[in-house]
Amino acid sequence: MNSYTFLDEYRNILHSCERPSRYIGDEYLSANKNFAAANVKAALVFPDKYEIGISNFGHKILYHVINSHPKYMADRAYAPDKDFLELLAKENKTLYALESKELLKNFDFLGFALQYEMSYTTILKMLECAGIEIFADKRAQNEPIITAGGPCAYNPSPLCDFIDLFLIGDGEETIIELFDVYDTIKSRPRSVILKELSKIEGVYSPTYSKTVKKRIFNLDKNSHPTKSPISHFVSVHDRVTVEIRRGCGRLCRFCQSAHTNLPIRERKSEDIISLACDYVKNTGYDEYSLLSLSSNDHTHIEEIIEKLNTHFLGTGVNVSLPSQRADKFSLKLANLMQQEKKSTVTIAPEAGSQYMRDVINKNLSEEQILNAVLSCVKSGWDKLKFYFIIGLPFERDEDVLAIADLIKKINCACRENKLKIPLITCSISVFVPKPHTPFCWHGQNSIAEIERKKSLLLSRKHEIKNVKLNFHAARVSQLEAYFSRAGREAGKFIYELYKNGSYLDSWEENIDFEMYAAAAAKLGINIENSACTTFNPEDEMPWDVVDTGLNKSWLVNEYKRAKEALTTVPCESKCSNCGVCMNFKTGKILDK
Repeated sequence: MNSYTFLDEYRNILHSCERPSRYIGDEYLSANKNFAAANVKAALVFPDKYEIGISNFGHKILYHVINSHPKYMADRAYAPDKDFLELLAKENKTLYALESKELLKNFDFLGFALQYEMSYTTILKMLECAGIEIFADKRAQNEPIITAGGPCAYNPSPLCDFIDLFLIGDGEETIIELFDVYDTIKSRPRSVILKELSKIEGVYSPTYSKTVKKRIFNLDKNSHPTKSPISHFVSVHDRVTVEIRRGCGRLCRFCQSAHTNLPIRERKSEDIISLACDYVKNTGYDEYSLLSLSSNDHTHIEEIIEKLNTHFLGTGVNVSLPSQRADKFSLKLANLMQQEKKSTVTIAPEAGSQYMRDVINKNLSEEQILNAVLSCVKSGWDKLKFYFIIGLPFERDEDVLAIADLIKKINCACRENKLKIPLITCSISVFVPKPHTPFCWHGQNSIAEIERKKSLLLSRKHEIKNVKLNFHAARVSQLEAYFSRAGREAGKFIYELYKNGSYLDSWEENIDFEMYAAAAAKLGINIENSACTTFNPEDEMPWDVVDTGLNKSWLVNEYKRAKEALTTVPCESKCSNCGVCMNFKTGKILDK
């Protein structure tokens, strides 16, 4: 569909909706490949609002990889806001892709990003609004193959009724191999196509696969974008992103990303510098982020930022790092990060007490946290952000109160050093057990218990007046915990919620908790019981169909070590014998 035809057909909708720029495409640096000329046509679909999805770096990587191939094309689609959906229904129109303006049902593949459990019902609604059969086993020959990948795909069970194929692990090579095979067999029956595609390593079919082995990709320069579509208005992460490292050897016991993205793979310093320079030049952004689960763990992080600072000197281009390891935060790094302007520094202690940090295997001392904060304040930062978690396994009341005690010690240390006391924002989330982690079997605290611990911490708020405490909603975390560990029975629950109007529940204001309770009661599901149950590690779990390379015996042993508050040395320092490198015949790659 050309732009003129599209504007004629959708004019009334675009004029009547809020923020029509979300739906018109034609962003600067979009690929705009020829739909008709492509052998395989894919739409990358993000089940959240435009401003969230266009910032997602995983989407940007796959968009770049597919569109770099001469025979394949990738377009994009994001979840419309509710007003746009209502207007589509009123005008009897279906969802389309942004660049080609082709209807989503005309693509060969739709690839959904599974970033967050609360987006599951949005996927079903988007399929409905695209005119595509929701249930995988009822789809016709000419309908797109529905794929999904991302963090939540490591437990595919809740969505098995709706997704044809799950892509497990790194997608850069998998997606091209998938298209290569499809291109040779696309005229064959749908069942044959799905069966053949399910044989590709890293691809899981609920119908044809028994288990799946995750895919591991060694980072190279060509797979990383140096340009990507620029949002028409400010997006959530409105800056250049350069991935400097994949995987994390710290192995915090609650963290799914650390365990599912092993082994560690560092990008070469010269490639990072080249990618950052080219990306900023191509896009015109005045900020770039060096992305990793633990960015200042990169072997040469100080040298990289030093060289980039020299390159961008006087241009106003600023560097940012995601939440940082306090034990690797130095005064030199603090000074390097504020060459052009000071942004908020984020540090993730996760727990206030040393006992709790040992339980979660943080390998971080109070002294290291204090030193990191003092380095920041000495360098002129007066605003800091901390991440904490409450409701962790084996947590005691004194561990919750230790969050306030840690802040008090920070304030005291600043006074002793005659430094200005910084303004601190504490983002406090609720522990959610995640598959493929040592804590996957451990139940979540009940909502009542979380609220009690929240009140306990708030009782000390008057002692830390320079701190703002932001709590994640316990009710939402409980739903996350249910879906995170659910089996195939959750598919009926997701479908019931979708039928009752659940949509864009990744935004808390959209969640109708009474609807969730009613749907669960109708199906005989006890959400709280499921979320709070501690399972036996010997039990068969829904996510056992996915092989991440981790030995189950190692995970069980880490769970036992957590009970005894024993830490495990990070695998940068010494092999932790988790099994990934041996089982997958691979190894960590450091920029030595």
